[in-house]
Amino acid sequence: MSGLLGTLDMGQRALQTQMKGLELTGHNLANVNNPNYSRQRIEVSSTYQVDAGMDSRGTGVGVVTIQQIRDQILDSQIRSEKSVTGFLESRMTGLDYIQTGMGSVLNPFGQEGAGGLNTQLENLVASMHDVSSDPSSRTSRHMFLDAADTLATEMRSVDQQIQQLEDRWDDELNLRVEETNLILDQVASLNQSIQKAERGGANTANDLRDQRVKTLESLSELIPIDVNSDANGRLQINVNGVSVIDGETVVSRLSAEAQQQGAPAIFWQPDGQAFAPSEGRLGGIQDVRNTTLLEMRDQINAIAEDLIQTMNQSHSQGFALDDSNGRDLFIGQNASDIQVNQDLKDHPEWLQVSSRQGETGNNETISNMINEMQASRAGLGERTYVEAHADLVAQLGQSIRSSRSDLEDQQAMEALMINQRESISGVSLDEEMTQLVKYQRAFEASARLVSIVDDMLSTIVTMGR
Repeated sequence: MSGLLGTLDMGQRALQTQMKGLELTGHNLANVNNPNYSRQRIEVSSTYQVDAGMDSRGTGVGVVTIQQIRDQILDSQIRSEKSVTGFLESRMTGLDYIQTGMGSVLNPFGQEGAGGLNTQLENLVASMHDVSSDPSSRTSRHMFLDAADTLATEMRSVDQQIQQLEDRWDDELNLRVEETNLILDQVASLNQSIQKAERGGANTANDLRDQRVKTLESLSELIPIDVNSDANGRLQINVNGVSVIDGETVVSRLSAEAQQQGAPAIFWQPDGQAFAPSEGRLGGIQDVRNTTLLEMRDQINAIAEDLIQTMNQSHSQGFALDDSNGRDLFIGQNASDIQVNQDLKDHPEWLQVSSRQGETGNNETISNMINEMQASRAGLGERTYVEAHADLVAQLGQSIRSSRSDLEDQQAMEALMINQRESISGVSLDEEMTQLVKYQRAFEASARLVSIVDDMLSTIVTMGR
């Protein structure tokens, strides 16, 4: 089409193009406070050309596509950083729970008015000195057995607190596994919606793609993922070489199975392949559960086991006020079941303090027990009981400090990348207002062109009457 009618058609296409630009600019402005939105631009191109010999004419402009301003490499880096951040946040949360829940064990210096294993160990030694000063005193014997009973109760309490923390983190892991599977379903559903919306290549589902990017980042906070696209644009997600999502299909899901020791094991179903994440929240949960809590339990048990064996060995060789012997001071195997022999609690006179029969004022056995309490123990790495406990507290404190520092550094790194992406993909009010004015002026000029052609057509019609 040429002439005035062709020019009128050209003006119509120009109006439609500028209107599309105005609509898209308004859409950008509406999402200026949406952190998951990437700004969009219309991509325009000259429409077909009419060839009429020497008199070739253009036919105006049209919208080719709506382009989403996004850096996929930066998106991939942010997903990787979120996996690291998820691991550190989960680990830091676990350590905070331990610090809060294990208040009784976090008193290495026996501050006045505070409890803790250290305080109870020192009280036990002090009560031993009282018995040593007056071996036949029933009051001193009662105080010693009370101190031993309090220490045993404290150890059992620590073991119970560790067990409660382990149960809590087992529940947390199961919840995160369920959350991961739910997000996998969401990603597959978004893939299906995007494929459907973009079928034929006429449209680009940019808003759905924004949702998918956010969902993938939520997934990467839980587990480390590798995202790729095939030749047809189908999204594929792999985790440590395991295919998890292929296009619109969830290929593998996570399951958690309880173990006799440590956190529940994680497997990919249906093939049953074990999954031990080193990043993401799941990795952080397993690290706290299988490393920090397990090491803490082992160290508390080591103190309790050595204490039971050493005290029983010394005590069983002594003699009571009635010259009986052979009784153990403690019964139990470790911190979970340690307790003072009930016979001794009922009969303090059976406490075996003397090293020889018939000598009620003899204190050699209790003195040996005092020396054992204050000696370095081979089973504790040549440390005393107090030193072993202090090292346990120090290690936990160091883990908390280093984890907090690592998390702060990682959060700063992630924030830097997100800010960098925002500078590329985020909506700028100044830029959008400039675009708005540009499309407004172009629309007014196109409308003026249509008005002029309309006037010219009216004149021609009038001339023909």
